[in-house]
Amino acid sequence: MLKIFCLQQSSLMYAQTFLCKFLPLFLFTICSLSLICPGEVIGQQSVPTAAEPDSSQSEEVSPWSKSWVVGLNATQYNYQDWSYGGNNSFSFTANTLFELEYTHEKFLNTSRIRLRFGQSRLKEGELEKIEDIIRISNRIEYALNNNSWSAFLELAFRTQFTDGFDPVTNERTSDFLSPAYYIQNIGISYKPADYFSSYLGIGLKQTLVATDGLDQFYGLGEEEDIRSEGGLTLAYELNKEILPNITLNSELNAFYNLLLPIEDTDIFLNNSIVGEINKYFQATLDVDLLYDSDFGQVLQRKTVIALGVRFNLL
Repeated sequence: MLKIFCLQQSSLMYAQTFLCKFLPLFLFTICSLSLICPGEVIGQQSVPTAAEPDSSQSEEVSPWSKSWVVGLNATQYNYQDWSYGGNNSFSFTANTLFELEYTHEKFLNTSRIRLRFGQSRLKEGELEKIEDIIRISNRIEYALNNNSWSAFLELAFRTQFTDGFDPVTNERTSDFLSPAYYIQNIGISYKPADYFSSYLGIGLKQTLVATDGLDQFYGLGEEEDIRSEGGLTLAYELNKEILPNITLNSELNAFYNLLLPIEDTDIFLNNSIVGEINKYFQATLDVDLLYDSDFGQVLQRKTVIALGVRFNLL
């Protein structure tokens, strides 16, 4: 039994080493080529240079679709001779989401950039961070015989803009690229409806800590700046109007390291309920859940209720 167990452990470690060496290069090359020259990679045919317009044919639909939304939420409290008491305060949160899609026959390439940043000030104190997210991803999908099922390749990156501190001890726990997560996936996706899709695959995750002294919070040794892991990935995306002018956006990303117990699976869950008041104003309720066993055996939670403005730039 001991020999069998050791053989299984050796096989898992060999498979993880192989994936760590070759899969990132393969995925990065494919996804980069799709962005630089999508026509050649995905099979777009060249457009004739000398062709007379044919009014009998319908106008061609562009294979590109894009969206860019910018939002701003802000609150301010200012008191003067107010008998009930209160502290002056100010806070703001800015966010943007850019999406670019290219579709050709059975291929779909989706690029997405999501940025959020916010700060607050209480009394005459310094500005403190209340929101900070950088998320970039690129996914290539190829529809199978049943259009509900697809094979996919994905690159994903996540970090933050600036440093963060523990609210109790005031100890610095994060910084730009500390941590930063770089994930590569390959697998199968299932999309039974336009508003829901799920993804299951094998992948690699690299955890980068560029700032000295923060390694201890994210499972790296004192002399380590980056750690690679191989495992299974699970994700879903939900975007559905649940009531008139009220939309639920939910996104789950999970990574299970094959060499660790399943209870050490990393989970990032974002839920957002958006109520559109009119073309420019909206109210939002955000609930984010994060579990990272490297940081601690606790479920991290963040809840935000906000009213702000939104602009569609594209």
